[in-house]
Amino acid sequence: MCAALYWIVSIAFAAAAPARQAATLDKADLAERFLLQVSYEQEAGHQDFMTSRSRIVTFQRRDATLRMIEATQDAGSAPRVLATIPIRGETPTSLIVDFNAGFNKVFNEEDRTGEDYNGCEDTEDYSFFRLFEGKIVDISHRGSLLVLTQQARNRADEPLLVYYYLSPYRPNPHFEPFRVEGLDHFGFYETYPQRKAQGTILYATKFDAAKPIVFALSAAIPAEYRQAARDGVLYWNKAFGKPLLRVIDAPEGVAAPDPDYNLIQWVSEDFASTSHIQTDPLTGEILHAYIFILAKSVGEGIAEESADHVRYVVAHEVGHALGLRHNFAEGPVSTVMNYFGFKETARIGRDVIASGDEALPYDRDVMRHVYLGAPLDVAALPAFCTDGQRGCGPFSKGAAAKSATSAH
Repeated sequence: MCAALYWIVSIAFAAAAPARQAATLDKADLAERFLLQVSYEQEAGHQDFMTSRSRIVTFQRRDATLRMIEATQDAGSAPRVLATIPIRGETPTSLIVDFNAGFNKVFNEEDRTGEDYNGCEDTEDYSFFRLFEGKIVDISHRGSLLVLTQQARNRADEPLLVYYYLSPYRPNPHFEPFRVEGLDHFGFYETYPQRKAQGTILYATKFDAAKPIVFALSAAIPAEYRQAARDGVLYWNKAFGKPLLRVIDAPEGVAAPDPDYNLIQWVSEDFASTSHIQTDPLTGEILHAYIFILAKSVGEGIAEESADHVRYVVAHEVGHALGLRHNFAEGPVSTVMNYFGFKETARIGRDVIASGDEALPYDRDVMRHVYLGAPLDVAALPAFCTDGQRGCGPFSKGAAAKSATSAH
């Protein structure tokens, strides 16, 4: 087995043709398992950012091509070829492969789900959209992680940027998965269902609580809202009851997605504030998180109210990035994972996030249970309902509140 599994980046030139980027793969590594993670922007500027389902893959040579095959986790599932990658050359020990030509489609299924989406069986949805005029514009190596950025167009001739992370699959031996038993009392995003001897298992998506969870603020966040953004992140330390989360400033020019940072990005395009995660598909460990905060979400209030509102929006989106789903239950305010109107979010931002000593009760009890193993008193837990459950939606003030918070 290769000691460190390093991909060697090379540039191959063809006569009378543009430069073509290629990657060199050691033949000894073809038996290894790899983690493939994909994200993409439908248009430049994060106007429509999305992740594609993370997958464990292997590579098999067939003549002049390398087939990328999804490693099956269930005994009843047949292997599936995800991509056929041309081999452009080889040496006695390595293959020079053209990922650009092989990566010509993106699978629609995203990298987070829940049993209420598709039930407790993996539907194995392999629907995809085609990429046209693909061109690798950047290829780099971050330790054993290969990072590819590809320009392409979809069938509607709209530009896309597609980001690929490919690395040896090395599950974190210290990570403790949390098995989800249903959506009766609280909600986390989950891994796709896995059939095992003890039945179908779904794990909550969460970070490893044994090490710091670091979020980086992009340089684009205005100075007048940077402290508010920090407060929104650090609210979750109140929920955990310990300083698990840290906030740093991202270097100038660093923008989401970036495999080295869990980024909070300030954007001006007309879309909702949102968050995305990429996980280990077998354990649920969150490996990357990206949050996009819409500049318009600061609202129309006075400066102090706008900053307090930003505190709430950031706390809400960081909650999603930590794995939490919405909680739309009516009643007393118990969580930042609901939708509220501007005045209410500003009040929570001021009284709970910026100055309060305690997190809201749902956030506190659920996060300590899932992340830290604390016992959960279901009888005392605030009410819960989430997207997709019958009769559950934002508070009755509804659409206006959703528009005001601009949070998903």
